[in-house]
Amino acid sequence: MASLNIGDLKKMLPKRYNHRDLIAHELFNVISHFKHLQPVMGTYVFNDGVTQHLMSLMGTVPACFIGKEYNIPVCLWLLDSYPKDPPVCFVKPPKEMMIVRGQYTDANGQIDLPYLQEWTYPQSDLLGLIQVLTVVFGEEPPVCVRPPNANPDFVQGDWDFHLPKPASWQTTEVVSPPDKETHFTLAREDGVLIPSETEC
Repeated sequence: MASLNIGDLKKMLPKRYNHRDLIAHELFNVISHFKHLQPVMGTYVFNDGVTQHLMSLMGTVPACFIGKEYNIPVCLWLLDSYPKDPPVCFVKPPKEMMIVRGQYTDANGQIDLPYLQEWTYPQSDLLGLIQVLTVVFGEEPPVCVRPPNANPDFVQGDWDFHLPKPASWQTTEVVSPPDKETHFTLAREDGVLIPSETEC
């Protein structure tokens, strides 16, 4: 995606967003710091089936886990009541991966953090949220490699989250170049870093 300025971001926002200037500035601040997140307008489906065209941030956020940096795929939806109400946040793994249900992520991939529960603007904002996500995901990764022959709807349960996992689960690299779809690769067994994998 081409580089966006604040004016471009404001034009992307439907007029029902009452704080378009503020949101555009926040989005610009985020994408300036996190290059693998991009603003995307899309259709959000509420629990009651109602749909709405909303702004989202899609892409990956970095997390440092067992000494290496990984990119975790997320989608952060901004309700038209933002910043009064917090974003609705999801982990969005592709088919090669699966959600790990844990303290902060449910079986549907929805993220629930104290930062979101206690959301108060202006103390809370998008950049602060993403910084919290990088820390939380480093402590408790919300995705892992899907086991061979696993049911597509299978979710790794919180009951076995802390059991030892195959080494390949811990060395999965999530890659999201700006010009390509998010994809996943595994580190080589000899420990040599593969492209886009970095030491923390």
